[in-house]
Amino acid sequence: MREILLAVFSVVSSLLIVFSLVSLGWFLVWKFFLSRFRFVRELLGGMGESSSVTDLKNGRSRIKKIRRE
Repeated sequence: MREILLAVFSVVSSLLIVFSLVSLGWFLVWKFFLSRFRFVRELLGGMGESSSVTDLKNGRSRIKKIRRE
């Protein structure tokens, strides 16, 4: 009986570790790479009425209106 419980615990803990690593990887990829692409944001429904765009030369941010069709 103890071996069965240990096996179940091992499988469940392994799945939790794998799931948490995949989730962390997805979050990091989204935060640092995918969120910069308008197409991906539109696919996931993460765009509002306006989005702020950073002007890299001056370090200022301006509001850019997005046209909905």
